[in-house]
Amino acid sequence: MIRFLVDQSGLPRFARNDRLLFCNYAKRKNIFIINYLPVGTYLGQNFLTDSKIRHYLGDKIKQIYEKSWCEVLIEIWPGKWSLTKLIHDICPEFFVIERDDKLVADGKLKVEWLENVRVIHADVLDVDVNTELKKRWQEANKTLVVGNLPYYITSPILRKFFGEGQQDYVGGVFMVQKEVADKLCTDGTKKSYLWWIINFAYDVIYLKTVPAKAFSPAPKVTSALIELRKKEEKPKIDFIKFVSFLEDFAPYSRKTLRSITTMLKKKKNKEWNIPKELEWERLEKLSWWEIWEILI
Repeated sequence: MIRFLVDQSGLPRFARNDRLLFCNYAKRKNIFIINYLPVGTYLGQNFLTDSKIRHYLGDKIKQIYEKSWCEVLIEIWPGKWSLTKLIHDICPEFFVIERDDKLVADGKLKVEWLENVRVIHADVLDVDVNTELKKRWQEANKTLVVGNLPYYITSPILRKFFGEGQQDYVGGVFMVQKEVADKLCTDGTKKSYLWWIINFAYDVIYLKTVPAKAFSPAPKVTSALIELRKKEEKPKIDFIKFVSFLEDFAPYSRKTLRSITTMLKKKKNKEWNIPKELEWERLEKLSWWEIWEILI
């Protein structure tokens, strides 16, 4: 049986039993390029083995957890527990979300000294995390989320926790592909769909570049650590209307707003009221104030 999932970015995800496939989407050519994950790399994850980076990450998580007065810590896909070893005793309300049957048995990690760590044995994208928190009499606004994320599924995970506009998670610390980190950082100059929906409620801070040799197996790209920090105040715009605007305009980031508006009117009979002074701007260059002007 094959599952076919498509997220808001238009990127599909396939799953056949326990083997995941990932796809690159050539949007202009309408071509899906399907790649099987390398043998030995479960779910596309590269395991962090560099001791200095692990301890830097562990110390950073502890620092943010204590500074933010958190009460819950969630680790996504702990892999071979290299980070779990350093952070599992930061708080009593610590649990992991792990899908790998090889690492979990009867709801416990298959490691003797971590057997008391609470585990949600499931695909993180299928877990209702708010319900799990309520079972523990906890809430998202006291929860820090961390993890070494598989590159191919980084965007859906970040959107699940931080890109829905109404989540209240304290923030997160993640290992991601450097290219993604550069594009997500709040001070970035080119704003993608993912940049807009994550930065709506969170600031994204670039922490550290991590070389490929810090992992096993070593990926073909450089990685980076990022921190997501909840904003004190979100932009005063309707998030649902904002997402609708992004879905119309983000696929044509190289075109001006005027050009996209004309095209949408012809093809979809859909109109957006773009202020004249913004007609020749591109979406990636807009400010939150200018977004507000368009959506009011």
